[in-house]
Amino acid sequence: MSVKIVNAVEVEVLTTLLTPEHTLRIYGNDKTPADNDVASNYTEISGGGYVNKPLVFANWTVAAGAPSSAVYTALTWIFSGIIDAPGTIYGYFITRNSDGKLLLAERFPAANVPFSPVAGSKIMLLPSVSAESQF
Repeated sequence: MSVKIVNAVEVEVLTTLLTPEHTLRIYGNDKTPADNDVASNYTEISGGGYVNKPLVFANWTVAAGAPSSAVYTALTWIFSGIIDAPGTIYGYFITRNSDGKLLLAERFPAANVPFSPVAGSKIMLLPSVSAESQF
């Protein structure tokens, strides 16, 4: 027999997951996210005016639905120049501040990677997470 988790509890799961403080980081190595990844699988970029972004729960909007979801306020980076080697961007990952554990990672669409920023380049992200009971 399969268990169905109701939408209200999916919202509680998302709230519990997202309540601790996290950091969103952009990565530059040619990595496709996988189930057994850890934060060290991703190489955070540096240089070019890049600074990672703290994520606080107050900026997430969590809603019940099919699936239940959480969407963060839009985040923007405007680069002041080229980034350090390898000089490319492939996606982003989020780590939990308390212990550095990887929460999630997303590779940008194939049409957008690798991306090599120059002065004035802009990246805008709208992080989102969903939860849905499946059986």
